[in-house]
Amino acid sequence: MKRYFVVSLVKNGILGGGIVVGPEAITYHTGKVTIPHECRHLEMKYTDICGVTTGWLFILPTVAVKMRSGELYQFAVFFSRKRFVNTLKEMGVDV
Repeated sequence: MKRYFVVSLVKNGILGGGIVVGPEAITYHTGKVTIPHECRHLEMKYTDICGVTTGWLFILPTVAVKMRSGELYQFAVFFSRKRFVNTLKEMGVDV
């Protein structure tokens, strides 16, 4: 079963979108044409994620996803950050 979360990618600003949690990966989607193409449909496989941390960006709760390749993606999670982190734990991601 897929789960959906309303998030914004924090990269050169706050870029609205959403994350779909699937059986193999989480995927960030946005329809904004002003951002790089590789960020519009960003797939992060669970096996490639080496850590997840929570934090704050001003008043917005955030989740940072660190990849084994060294890249770090920070997302502002507008609703249910705890549920999003728990979902990643259920999928076997180290939190």
